[in-house]
Amino acid sequence: MEVINTPTTHTYSVAMKWDEETKNGTMTSGTRMPVLFAPPVEFGGTDTVWSPEQLLASAVASCYMTTLLHFANILKIKICEIRVGVKMEIEKQKLVGFVATKYFLNPKVKFASIQSQRIIDDLLSKAKRYCIVSNSVTGEIIVDPEIVNR
Repeated sequence: MEVINTPTTHTYSVAMKWDEETKNGTMTSGTRMPVLFAPPVEFGGTDTVWSPEQLLASAVASCYMTTLLHFANILKIKICEIRVGVKMEIEKQKLVGFVATKYFLNPKVKFASIQSQRIIDDLLSKAKRYCIVSNSVTGEIIVDPEIVNR
């Protein structure tokens, strides 16, 4: 049996550039499509481009989704459709300022075939437990799934 050594450290790089004229920043990474960002309206920005707060909430939700899909693939569970909504609460706290305290994830998962409740619970649990981004934030992750079990 061949042993494959997987690196234990991964590095991800992103570059930011601010345009003072448009009051937007541009985020790039390699050949990926650029992302425009600015502060949210609540902090003097705009609602026409992504805010860092929206990007943080979307990072938690997209990591949860891709982690769930990863484990579904390993377990050979076919998912017909998956959507994940996220709502992030930010609260002002003494001494540190604003902090993201809660992330409410609402995954809607439609399975291709009937799955036992044990398998569904295990899959949802693994997605939450092994999501790299969720493990990197301090706010509480609250998952309220909707399951369609064919």
